[in-house]
Amino acid sequence: MRLSDLGMPQKFLDMFEGKDLKLYDHQEEAIRKFLEGNSVIVSVPTASGKSLIAYVAIYREFQKRRRSLYIVPLRALASEKFDDLKKLRDLGVRVGISVGDYDESPDFIRKYDVIVCTSEKADSLFHHDPSALLEISLVVADELHLVGDESRGPRLETFLSAMRFINPDARILGLSATITNIGQVAQWLDSTSVVSDFRPVPLRGGIIKGRNIEYLDGETVEFHGKDEIVKICEYFISQGGQLLIFVNSRKRSEDLAKKISLSIDRKIVGEPEISYMPAESDRYEDLLTRMLPLGVCFHHAGLSNSQRSSIEGFFKEGKVKVLVATPTLAAGVNLPARTVIIRDITRFSDGMVGYISSTEVHQMLGRAGRPRYDTVGYGLIYASTENAYDHAIDYMNSKPEPLESSLDRESLIRFNVMALISTGLCSSLDGIIRFYGTTLLGLQQEIEKFSKQFSRTLSFLVNNGFVTEKEGRYSATKLGKAASDLYIDPVSAVILKKYLDSGEIDDVRSMVNICLAPEVMPLIARSDDLEEIEYFIRKNEIDVSQFSEDYAGRIKTAMVLLDWIGESSMERIEEKYNIGPGDVQAKVSSAQWISYSLARLASLYLPEKRRYFEILNVRITEGIREEIWEITAIPNIGRVRGRRLYNAGFKSLDQVAGASVEAISKIVGFSDKLASDTIAHAQSIISRRKA
Repeated sequence: MRLSDLGMPQKFLDMFEGKDLKLYDHQEEAIRKFLEGNSVIVSVPTASGKSLIAYVAIYREFQKRRRSLYIVPLRALASEKFDDLKKLRDLGVRVGISVGDYDESPDFIRKYDVIVCTSEKADSLFHHDPSALLEISLVVADELHLVGDESRGPRLETFLSAMRFINPDARILGLSATITNIGQVAQWLDSTSVVSDFRPVPLRGGIIKGRNIEYLDGETVEFHGKDEIVKICEYFISQGGQLLIFVNSRKRSEDLAKKISLSIDRKIVGEPEISYMPAESDRYEDLLTRMLPLGVCFHHAGLSNSQRSSIEGFFKEGKVKVLVATPTLAAGVNLPARTVIIRDITRFSDGMVGYISSTEVHQMLGRAGRPRYDTVGYGLIYASTENAYDHAIDYMNSKPEPLESSLDRESLIRFNVMALISTGLCSSLDGIIRFYGTTLLGLQQEIEKFSKQFSRTLSFLVNNGFVTEKEGRYSATKLGKAASDLYIDPVSAVILKKYLDSGEIDDVRSMVNICLAPEVMPLIARSDDLEEIEYFIRKNEIDVSQFSEDYAGRIKTAMVLLDWIGESSMERIEEKYNIGPGDVQAKVSSAQWISYSLARLASLYLPEKRRYFEILNVRITEGIREEIWEITAIPNIGRVRGRRLYNAGFKSLDQVAGASVEAISKIVGFSDKLASDTIAHAQSIISRRKA
C-alpha cells in the first residue's frame, strides 16, 4: 500500500519530500486498525516510521473536524515535532504548540486542530478543567514506553488514564520502542497493538573487547594502535559515518571528547566548516570554540540550551563526526548516527555503582543507523572486563524490562488526589480508588491495598486546609484549587503559604523558600561548598530546621539563584559553584514556576506583596536586579543590554521611548536598527498600557 492509496493529497505527500511512499507492513497494519475505529499501540524499533502513522491519523481526524493532541516527553522534542507538523498548515490544519505556563486556561485548545505539548502540559489541562478533554478526539502519545520512566512516566500515565476516564470515546495512538509487556499496556488503554522488530536500517550488534570488535554474527575486526576507541572512530569515519559514544558522566564526556579530538587522524576527519560564535562567556565556550572545528564534541546537561542546540545542529549537518554524550541525549532529540558505542554500562547512583537497565541500553543502541543515509547501523558495547563482557552479551540478547507504573509514590498520590478532588472528578475515597483502578498501576497492583495511603493523603489535605470533609465527601478550598491549578505539589503550597503568613518578606527568604519546594531539585553540595553555605546560613539567620536532611544542596541552589538575580555573570556563577550554564538554566526554569506560584498565592493571602513577587518572577526569569525589570519587558533586551541601557541613563520605559536612535546606538551592542526597534517597542508597550 502507498500513501496515495489512503487518499492523501499531494500537499500531505510534500511532508515526505513529495514522495508517494510505500508503507511498511507495520505502518499499513496500524493505519488500517486506526481507520477501523480502534485505539492503537505501535511497538517497533527506533526510526521505523512511527511518525507517518500519527500524521495520517491526525489528518483523518482533521477531515472529520476533530482535534488531536500530540504528546512528547521533552520540550526540545515538542519543538521538533511542531516544526514537522507545521507543514500540515498548507492543508488548512491549525497547528499549535504549548509547553509552558501550567496555569494557562485550556480554552486555547479551541483555536487549533492539533496541539503539540509535553506530558506535564497535557496533565495540567486536566488539573484546570477536565471538560477540556472532551474537546479532543485523538491523543498521540509519542515515546509511550517512557510511561515506565520514574521521572517522566507518571504525568503521562495520569493524563492518559484521566482521558479515558473522562472521554472514553477519544482514541489513543501510542508510539513506542519495544514494549515487553505490550499486552498489559494495551489492556490498560483499551487498544489493539501492532508489534514488529522491523528496522529500515538493520542494526549490527557487537562488543568491543580489547582491540577487537566481536560482532554477534561471528565476524571479528581487529584494530592496531594505542587507543582502540580512537582507531574505531577513524575506521567508521573513513567509511563516511558518524559516531555517538555514550559515557556515564559529564567529566568523562569532556575528557574522552578532548582525547579523541587531539588524537584522531586529521586526514580522516577532514576540516569541518564549523563557524561557532559564543553567545556568552562561560566555562565551556573556550573549549567548544577549540573543539568544534576539529569535528569532535561532547554533550551533557551542564551545557546551556543554546550550546546543546548548536552542537546538535552541527551533528545533524554531518560536521561533527564524533559526539561523546551522557545518556540524557538518548531520550532527547532525534539524533541518529551510523555507529553507536556504549562506552560505560555502569553508573554511580545512590552511593553505589551498578549496571544500567536493559531498557537504557536498547534506547541508546536504537540510535544506530540513519534512515535515508545508511544501509546498516552499528551498535557496539565496550567491555573492559570479563564481567562487563558477560553483561554486554546479556544486553545484546535481552529485551527491555517490562513497563512498570510509578504512580504509587507518596508525592504523586498527594499530587493526584488533590487534583481529583479539586476538579470534582472524585469526592470520596471510593471515587479515588475507582479512578486509580483505571491506571496502569491499577492493572499491575491491587488498588485496595493503597486505601490506607489514600486515607493518610486525605487527612494531610484536610489538616493543611486544601480540602474540607463532610460525611465522607471531600471538596477543595480556595487553597486546594489554587495549588491544583498551579500544578504544584501540595507540600510546596504549604511551604509558600507558611512563608507568606510569616510576613518577613525579602529576596533571601523568598529564594530560600522557593528552593524548599520539591519541584526545585537541589544542586549537589560538595565538601568545598560547605564553608560558604554555613556562612550564608549564619549571616542570614536561616532556620535550617525547616529543611530535610539535604539542606546544604537547597541552600546552595538558593545562593546560585540570588547571585543570578544579582546580575553576577554566568562565568562567575559557574566558577564560584562549580556548575555549568545548563545547571543554572535548569534551576532558573523550576524556580521561575514556583515564584510565579508564590505571586498567585500572595494575591490570595498577602495582596500587598503580590507586586513584589511578580517583579521577583521577572527577575528570576531574566537574571536581573530590581531596577531594570521594567526595561527587560522590551523584546531583545535581556540582562546584559538592559544593564547597559540603565547605566547609560535610560532607566525607564518612558526614557527609552523618548530617546533618539543616535543616543541608543552609541551603547555597546546596539546597532542603528536595534536601537530603532528598541525605541519603537518601548513606545508600543506604553501605548498598550494606556489603552
